[in-house]
Amino acid sequence: MLVDGIINGQLASLLARFRHVNSIAVVDGPFPTYKNIETVDLAVNLGFPKIPDILKILLPKLVVSNYLLAEEFYSKVDPKVVDQYLSVLKDIKQIQIPHEQFKLKVGETLGIIHTGDDVPYSSVILNSG
Repeated sequence: MLVDGIINGQLASLLARFRHVNSIAVVDGPFPTYKNIETVDLAVNLGFPKIPDILKILLPKLVVSNYLLAEEFYSKVDPKVVDQYLSVLKDIKQIQIPHEQFKLKVGETLGIIHTGDDVPYSSVILNSG
């Protein structure tokens, strides 16, 4: 029995396959489903868990060269909330793209981690170098 680390088997499997030039999306609760992309559903209810909660667990275990974020996050979300979210990703290079382009990029990821986050445009795509 594991006594440390990620105990969700599907999530552990996805992370083990996150390698050079792969990407993984960590998305909010209302984000659409993608038919051909593996989805690890961690959502319990709308509002839990939040994307930063998941990132705090994942980031120490991964090599992430940059992340994608929807440009709209800055204009649609309270600046204090933006700061809270970005503080988790502070040492990683950020690339902003329009939300419509972001949704297309999610369709190119290795997998999706679905949270219950209720903050609009808070989804991120983590890229391995």
